Amino acid sequence: MKSLITTGQTVSGVCYGYGALAVAPTHADAWFQAIPPERVGLGGEYDHHGLVKRVHLAFQHAVGNDAIAHLSIRQRGSVLILHGRVASQALLDQLIHIAMQVEGMTNLEIRDVVIRPAAS
Repeated sequence: MKSLITTGQTVSGVCYGYGALAVAPTHADAWFQAIPPERVGLGGEYDHHGLVKRVHLAFQHAVGNDAIAHLSIRQRGSVLILHGRVASQALLDQLIHIAMQVEGMTNLEIRDVVIRPAAS
């Protein structure tokens, strides 16, 4: 509901004055300013793929780039999806444990992950 008031009064959290628009904070504004945990980026900013980036970074720190080179990490909202190839069941178990610790992830889907040791 928007109403034009020329006296500078506040209506529904929005202040309409003479040619200037100022927004007064409301409870709804605070709710919209909060970033959902799955959308928090590496630096705390909003990032649509924030969960994937944070999980990928956690994997890199724990097992290194080579161990996850053939693993695809995707997200659908707060659901994390792993797809691809890993060298061992122990590595997959470790990655699952790491992913479960990341803030914002609610579910983990393992899709067609093949366990195949890397060729020497």
